[in-house]
Amino acid sequence: MKTKNKIVISELSLLIVAFIWGAGFIVVKNSLDHITPLWLMASRFSIAAVAVTFIFISKIKKVNKGSLMGGIVCGIFVYFAFAFQTFGVQYTTASKNALLTSSYVVLVPFIFWIIIRTKPKIPQIAAAFMCFAGIAMLMFNGSFGKINIGDVLTLICGLLFAFQISLLGIYSKKYDPIALTIVQMVTCAVISIIVAAFFEDVPKNLGFSSLMSILYLGLLSTCLAYLIQTVAQKYTPPSHASMIMSLECVIGCILSVIIFKDTFTPLMWAGSVLTFLSVILSQKSTRNGTSKAIKSE
Repeated sequence: MKTKNKIVISELSLLIVAFIWGAGFIVVKNSLDHITPLWLMASRFSIAAVAVTFIFISKIKKVNKGSLMGGIVCGIFVYFAFAFQTFGVQYTTASKNALLTSSYVVLVPFIFWIIIRTKPKIPQIAAAFMCFAGIAMLMFNGSFGKINIGDVLTLICGLLFAFQISLLGIYSKKYDPIALTIVQMVTCAVISIIVAAFFEDVPKNLGFSSLMSILYLGLLSTCLAYLIQTVAQKYTPPSHASMIMSLECVIGCILSVIIFKDTFTPLMWAGSVLTFLSVILSQKSTRNGTSKAIKSE
């Protein structure tokens, strides 16, 4: 298959990830009414780890020292990003949680600068200021002295995802993507089980809807989505990948307004628009530079 076709298929695949994750915001919000955050994460990552290992068991032999270390590092970032996101959504709305998580799109060029010493351009810096201005408008709650703790936790989540996407863009070109996914999911599962067992009681008497939610998060939002992301980033630069996947927040917001009847004030709508404009500006300004940086690796 031609490289150009692989890029198109990869970017279309990442769009599927955005839809899965967008719906995942709603599923997580509903699930937290019946299961504690840490055990929700332990359940989803354990299901994902078992599923991806069972399906691609023949790929285990392709796990070498490089993919093992790369998968562990990415797995650690994924786990803590989800931890901050899951705790954050308990104290803010699903729509704001989705929007603030998307801050990783603007942060990726700066993280890439730290990792491979590629300095961001002026438009990228302008996009960063636009993004944080939009975020400040989203977080405004009568006065900036009353910032919601859920908003802060979600912003940290966005930073961690930026590191994971940047690192995955490098590792996926050096090592087998499926081997990386297996190690990444197993790492998340091990950490999540240990942390959940230490801090929370094991949940009991989960209903059918809760079990279905956990299966959705484990099999689709985690196993399938991260498998697609890892394989797709072999052919898609981190800036492109982050832009496409950021559509999850658009989908999450739409579903949140429809299902939870979330209300956006005019200031929050303005902040949303500004945030998305920054995402577009960041993507356009990083398209060529980031692609060249990746090819040079």
